[in-house]
Amino acid sequence: MVPDTASLTELAGFSGSAPATDLQLARSDSLSPGLVDISPLSEHSLDTDESSVVGAPVPQAAEAPPANPKPHKHTPESEIALEGMVSYGNWQIFAAGTHEALYTGGFEYDRHSWGKFIGAQMDYAAEVLPLVFLKEPAVLNPYGIDRSKRGDFVILHGLAFSPIGLRMEWWHNRAFKPYFTVMGGAIGFTQKALSPDASYYDFSLRESIGFYLRMSQRLDMRFGLFGDFHFSNAYITNYNPGLDVMNSSLAVSYHFGG
Repeated sequence: MVPDTASLTELAGFSGSAPATDLQLARSDSLSPGLVDISPLSEHSLDTDESSVVGAPVPQAAEAPPANPKPHKHTPESEIALEGMVSYGNWQIFAAGTHEALYTGGFEYDRHSWGKFIGAQMDYAAEVLPLVFLKEPAVLNPYGIDRSKRGDFVILHGLAFSPIGLRMEWWHNRAFKPYFTVMGGAIGFTQKALSPDASYYDFSLRESIGFYLRMSQRLDMRFGLFGDFHFSNAYITNYNPGLDVMNSSLAVSYHFGG
């Protein structure tokens, strides 16, 4: 005969142990008839359960990203242009030459560097001209005055380098982009230019205005409508005729970076 719940409670109180819990009662009900287990859960069984929980694998937390991730390197927008220039006249601003002509070919590099001013993008500009040809009268006096026969000219070969320059470009993201460029540097020839008593090397200053036409995402055509190319030796010798030539230029410009 199976004792009822009240009898179990009384028996637990009589034995001096704590009242039976619901878990103990459930275990007692599940025993076969005639057998009653009123003992509390053993400490060994509790330890086993706790150890099984402690031994369970613990999910690993995802690795946190680095505190200071390496920033993405940004290359400023730049251009390199293959250019050619032809002079078509002289004027006497800071120079005395009047019968010379200048032809150049080379490369121009432009790099977006200084933000904007009066609506124009401000770019660093530099130029290398490995092809420089100066057409001048065959006979010149020390002051650069022509003393040769009409049509008697010689060609002097040289090169030029302008490491200091500024380009201002408006409407940068449009197909039609006006620009203004000024660059300073040096120019040299294989023999003394503009005067037999002048120098082989001179200081140069060049200005140009024109526009770019976009041909594709990377290519532009540049039309230099009007420019001035000046060079003189700043009186490093006793004679400094100097030259100012009006000119136009044409270039193909390739964009990279940005």
